[in-house]
Amino acid sequence: MAGKLQDQVAIITGGASGIGEAIALLFAAEGAHIAIADLNEESGAQTVSAVKALDRDAIFVRTDTSSEEQCEALASATVEHFGAINIQVGAAGISYSQYNSDNPTSAQLLADPEASFLINADLNAWQRVLDVNLTGVMLSARAAAKRMIESDSGGNIINLASIMAKVSRPGVAPYCVSKAGVWMLTKCLAMELVGYNIRVNAIGPGFIETPMTAPMRAFESGSDWAMGLTPMGRFGTAEEVAKTALFLASDDSSFYTGKLLHPDGGVLTD
Repeated sequence: MAGKLQDQVAIITGGASGIGEAIALLFAAEGAHIAIADLNEESGAQTVSAVKALDRDAIFVRTDTSSEEQCEALASATVEHFGAINIQVGAAGISYSQYNSDNPTSAQLLADPEASFLINADLNAWQRVLDVNLTGVMLSARAAAKRMIESDSGGNIINLASIMAKVSRPGVAPYCVSKAGVWMLTKCLAMELVGYNIRVNAIGPGFIETPMTAPMRAFESGSDWAMGLTPMGRFGTAEEVAKTALFLASDDSSFYTGKLLHPDGGVLTD
């Protein structure tokens, strides 16, 4: 039985770990071939191997999504290898300027927000978060959209925002602002690309068990704050977010564009 994404080609930025990795594996299980884009070459190679174990083709392209040149190279490499781009998922992101997915608990930003109040924040730290979380999403989406338009085949673009696009938190202003920007970017791209049969939607996850939330989960105060906002009383899983991405990438959501869906355990009710 064919999967929901049978023989489609998907680029997943941030695909070497966390939500991006879960999306890559679920898409592969549903029949897609995958281009993994990430800075972590070792984890990227492991994800490629996991995709191939599902009898799907996969490549890894080391990519800093804040670089226009590297995003264009990623899109070109994907088309060269697979012949097309049908789906692009912008899951690459950082929670603070020095975030390292290999050692996320090295910083206590979410547990001690006073350390990074906006009024004291270093401008370079602010800019780095926006460069990756907002400009990087735009650049990677734009590069894929160009190839979709050239092929005249339509497509799907899915951007990873966050509930923090709508929930303010002291000490993480760059992250909140960047994710709010992703939401508006998604709506603008949706309207610009609708005439090309390209749907653009976003996912705004709640508190999910990933390397990025490890600092929060390591401290009782951070975990208590998150669970105090989550009616379901637990952290979500990357696989639960991946199922939302599958819905948006498949024909199940064929009348959706410009939408932001929240797998968040009830944090947001609007």
